Parts: sequence; structure tokens; C-alpha cells
Amino acid sequence: MEKIFSAAKKWLTRLAMAYMLGFANAINQETKTIDDTFFKTEEVQKDKMD
Repeated sequence: MEKIFSAAKKWLTRLAMAYMLGFANAINQETKTIDDTFFKTEEVQKDKMD
């Protein structure tokens, strides 16, 4: 019976860690897309006024 609880605890720990890593990755991707919009500016050539 103790082996079952030990195995279940290991499995739940791994599941929780995988969930947290996935959630952190999703947040990281979201902040990257938000930050990218601030740096995407159009480069405009100035007309020469001769």
C-alpha cells in the first residue's frame, strides 16, 4: 500500500511541475508578444529637400 502512495506522490509531483512549467511558458510567450509591439516601429526615409 505504501508503494502505491509513493508512486502516486511522484506522479502528482511531476504533473504539478509540468503544469507550472507550461503555465510559466505561456506567460513568458504572452509578455514577449506584448513587448515586441513596443519595438516594432516603422522606419521612414526622410525626403531630401534640395
